Amino acid sequence: MVIIETFKNGVKTIKVNRPWKKNAFNMEVYKTLTTILNKDANNDKIAVTLLTAVGDYFSSGNDMSTSMQDPDIAMKAVEDMVEAFINYPKLLICIVNGTAIGIGATLVTLCDIVYASDRAVFDTPFLKLGLCVEGTSSFSYPFILGRSVASEVLFLNRKLTAQEACNYGLVSRVIPHSELDEFIKDLHKYGTLSVDNIKRNKAAIMENFKKIYSDCNKREFEVLKECINSEDFSIAVQKFLMRKSKL
Repeated sequence: MVIIETFKNGVKTIKVNRPWKKNAFNMEVYKTLTTILNKDANNDKIAVTLLTAVGDYFSSGNDMSTSMQDPDIAMKAVEDMVEAFINYPKLLICIVNGTAIGIGATLVTLCDIVYASDRAVFDTPFLKLGLCVEGTSSFSYPFILGRSVASEVLFLNRKLTAQEACNYGLVSRVIPHSELDEFIKDLHKYGTLSVDNIKRNKAAIMENFKKIYSDCNKREFEVLKECINSEDFSIAVQKFLMRKSKL
């Protein structure tokens, strides 16, 4: 079971559950998250959705070993998942419990509120892997961090600590890791909020961003197709396979 779902008192909790792979997202994770969000969008028993992960990693990014088998299908699965995040009409809170790499570091910007463990690190090694920005980060990172810092993070692979991410506004609050479980339990008090009023207010906010995010998502995947056909990506894949063969 790559995703663990629980529901209690108006709060849905979604946990990525591949700790043996440092919670790398494979096709099953992408498709399951998409299905859950699209289904829960129409379930008005749910007021708040919490997204986190099991273990020491929030996500180590895309699982290259599965996505390379059929890149077109894998890209479509990621694009659909991002769209499900964009269109989710209820309150979506992300709790980054550890290191967040690649898609793990970018999809947080699609959530309404982001909290992070003091052990969290945000890492976007797209250029190093011969890939391009994803998860609408070509818009959201410059918008949140400012263009200069975002370019340093996305192009030069500057890693952000949880506190740095908080200082720049990527994260709302940093939580001591030892207190994270209790903090998540406390978030359940927001399950009593009016679902209808959450939807009204979120729709008012997202009216400013939804088209920008959706257009950005489509544009990023057009660029990603170019990247996958490039020599840079071929070299990165060869290095990945060499590292894997040594394990």
